[in-house]
Amino acid sequence: MRLLKAIQAHKSIGQNPAKPKREIVMCANKIATPEDLRERPIPLREVGAASAHDYHDVPILLDSELATEPLHFVGDHGLASESYYARRDGLNAPYYKSFATASKKVHLRKTVVEKLVSINRLLERYNAELYLMDGFRPIELQFEVWDDFVAQARSVMDNPTDEECAHYAGFYCSDPRSFDESNFKTWPTHSTGGAIDLSLRSLESKQELFFGSVFDDATEISYSDHFEKVSNENSSASIVEARRNRRLLYWAMLAEGFANYPYEWWHFDWGTQMWVTNSKEQSLSACYGYMKKPASYDF
Repeated sequence: MRLLKAIQAHKSIGQNPAKPKREIVMCANKIATPEDLRERPIPLREVGAASAHDYHDVPILLDSELATEPLHFVGDHGLASESYYARRDGLNAPYYKSFATASKKVHLRKTVVEKLVSINRLLERYNAELYLMDGFRPIELQFEVWDDFVAQARSVMDNPTDEECAHYAGFYCSDPRSFDESNFKTWPTHSTGGAIDLSLRSLESKQELFFGSVFDDATEISYSDHFEKVSNENSSASIVEARRNRRLLYWAMLAEGFANYPYEWWHFDWGTQMWVTNSKEQSLSACYGYMKKPASYDF
């Protein structure tokens, strides 16, 4: 797996900011890929795997060069995208609505964009390409998404407490309620520009591939390994197709060093606190912190 290492001695947030910025480099080791990524199973999720509740104590190297990278509109780099939260066609299940503070454009950090472009080259042999649904979220949009998941919790749980609703929502959305721009322990992963929600689509027809669930389905069918637990003998054609496409997305993303969030087949991180948490690689260091809206973020 790609490792993120500091050339100089480690310096975490909160220490003397006057020291020179540290350069961050990655080793060149790539994940070996088999002949067909769709035949390689996704590893089964560990019991009690970390969720969006658990990454906030990971320090961020805000003095690194990568920490100051700008946000880029992904369309300027040839990446296909449609902001899921900004859709106004009423067909974006499970919401069936647009979010007031969602931009029509998907934005991500520069290095993340470059990695996605490389992944598209790998995917050409499968006649597929990445299809981006969400990236950077301003804190206002994070609150909107959070409130929707809390509302979902109240609708599916039996007279839940506020704490129970927050626990439910926190598996699918970083809790923004304690957000403090000066406190790295309160920064949602999507507000860093290093988190991405995406699927795949056909290079020829531009039709999205089938993954077995809609985006933001807050049930176990969204777990990345969900269809790995179904035996081949009991697998319908739909299960086989969903499993193959999840595998392709998973391993293509990992080939460029991304880490998958095991509760969501569509969510991947690079350079974030959640990236460190989900990769389980001790030598990794987070480098992306909170970002404000870029000038190109329009509604």
